[in-house]
This record gives sequence, C-alpha cells and structure tokens, in this order.
Amino acid sequence: MSIWANVAAGPTLPMDTVDAVVVGGGPAGWTAAIYLARACADTVVLAGTAPGGQLMDTGIVENFPGFPEGIDGPELMARMREQAERAGARVLALDADNIRYATGGSASAATPGRASAEAPDKAPGFSPGTSPGRAVHEIITAEGTVRTRAIVLATGSAPRRLGLPGEIRLGGESQPGGETQPGGEAGTGGGARLGGGLGVAYCAVCEAPLFKGRDVAVVGGGDSAMEEVLALSRHARRVHLLHRGDTFRATPVLLGRVRALPHVEIGTGRVVRALRRDTDGRLVGLSVEHTATGMAEHLAVQGLFVAIGHEPRTRLADGFVTLTATGHLHSTGPGGATELPGVFVAGDVADDRFRQAVTAAGAGCAAALEITRYLEDVHA
Repeated sequence: MSIWANVAAGPTLPMDTVDAVVVGGGPAGWTAAIYLARACADTVVLAGTAPGGQLMDTGIVENFPGFPEGIDGPELMARMREQAERAGARVLALDADNIRYATGGSASAATPGRASAEAPDKAPGFSPGTSPGRAVHEIITAEGTVRTRAIVLATGSAPRRLGLPGEIRLGGESQPGGETQPGGEAGTGGGARLGGGLGVAYCAVCEAPLFKGRDVAVVGGGDSAMEEVLALSRHARRVHLLHRGDTFRATPVLLGRVRALPHVEIGTGRVVRALRRDTDGRLVGLSVEHTATGMAEHLAVQGLFVAIGHEPRTRLADGFVTLTATGHLHSTGPGGATELPGVFVAGDVADDRFRQAVTAAGAGCAAALEITRYLEDVHA
C-alpha cells in the first residue's frame, strides 16, 4: 500500500476562508503545517498529486537529526505528513493551479512575468497600502477555489536538465506544444516525475532497477550525483561518473564511498555534448568531450542520470514575488515574508545556499511562527 494512502484524492474544499494554506508537500511545507496547526490556525495543505518533495526521490537520509541509523526519504515525509494531520492540518492531494493574490481588497491572478529584487515596488498586483485584514488570497485548484488569509509557498525545486537535443524525449515525458519541466511540481500543478523511459532519468532511487546489468552514466559533481552513483551501483553493471570540473563538490564521506566501488569509473574534466539513440529511439551512448584536450569520446551506455542541480519552482509567484539573482523567491522580512501581505516563502524555492532537508524544515517553522503573529494582527 502507498504511504500516501491516507491522503484523500478529492476531499471537499473548505467553504469558508481559512487562516493559512501551505502549498507544497516537502519538509518546509509539512513543518509549516505542523506549527500552524498546533497554533490553532485553520490550516490546509495542498500537497499536490505527487507529494513529498525531493526526499521522495532519496534513499537513506543520514543527516536529519534524530535518526542515528538514517531514515528513508519517503518514510520521513510520511511521518511529517502524519504529524501535520494529527496536529489538525487538512491535507488535500490537489495541485495549486493558480493564485489570485490580494491587492488591497481585490485579487490579481498569477500571470507570466518577472519581478526583479532590485525593484520590489514594481511587482504587479502589489499595493503598498494593502491592509492585512483585507488581504484574502484565492488559490485555484481542479476541485475549486480556496480562500485564505496567509500562504506558505513551499514549492521546492525541479532537476536541472543538460539542455541537449533529444533529452526530453529520452526522458520519456513531453506534452503537446511544449516541454514539461523535470520532476513535476508537487502542489503547483506540475507533471509527474520524469522516468527513464528511453534512457535519460533524474532519480536513481526511482529508476535504478530498470537498468539492472546495464552500463550507465551519471553527470554531476555534488552530493546528489554521489547518491545517484551509490543507488545505481546496486543494479548497474558499470557506472561512469562524469564531472566537468577537476574536483568534486561532494562531501568527503559520499565521495569516499563512490571511489571505493570497483565497478565505478570516474572521469573529471568531461562534458556530455550529445546523446546517441538507436533506431527505436533509445539511448545507446554519449558523445563526451575531454575539456583539457578537446578530444571527443564515445561512451556506450544505456542510461544517463542527470544530477547537476535544481531550478526553483516559482511559477505560482511569477510577476508577484520578486526574484533573487539566482531566480529564487526573494524574502523581504523575517520568516520568509514577501512584499505581498500574508505571503511567505520557505524551503528550496527560496534557498540558493544550503538546500538541505533540515534547513527547509527550519524555514517552514519560521514561516509558520511569523504567520501566527500576522494572523494575530488580522484577528485583533
């Protein structure tokens, strides 16, 4: 049975205005929900149709406090969800398709656009004189609209692509008239997680068993890449680790484990330039450039796992909440407060530095505490 079996697929939306809606089902979102509900705030979590955040794609989490033996990422997320529900939060397995942000008694729907952190006063729809008491936001879902006084945007991030021709098709997911983002967006109307249908994937924990006995490659140089290699090493015949730099950013512990594996070949100063497919459209190899010499190499692999970082999922706030230079949602005050009244950001969507489960949880806690104070002012 799925660990998400207790999350209702289509519950009745609240008819009255709620105190807070948490958008996103990762560590930041669940922690915010726990603290809000324990503060007796009427709290709804839009966990999305695929809740759990990046930890759903993670094996053993060894650095989350309180678990000396480690804990599976999905189990940690399930426990957080259960704790939020026990505290009184209502968890809906729905995506937030759009948000109408309150603008001094009215609401403006999120539309494509960018607001720069250098000019926060120009964010569309924001009225500096908006009274918190009049700020009621509307979140649109497939089942209807939720009205709320406060929002926590904890939408996380999505895997970054290499940007090579054919990558999306080899990833096994596309949509008419455009290309979907990898990983989907829990709680934000994104697609499902990418699978390695034709050879390209972004989650070894999810897809490694499909490559049993095959040769695969992992691109990346950080902890995520090391975790991909470790997961694949239990299934693949040979794993090639390709990194464009000369040194790795990964922690010494993870890098040491990878170096100790006899069937892992490590190549630094390597850049993937092209993906090679057979007549059936499946991945059969990579064209790899040696950066020091410019020499080209053909690497025969049946799987490619991309672990080169993530892009923050900011779609729901585009044009309304300002962005940092790195494209993350910009916080203008304590607890992830933004220039919009009652709108707070937490987790990887706003974090361009740490990107850890524990820091995301801490950000969710801070957002909830600030929202509690904000709601006290609203209800005063």
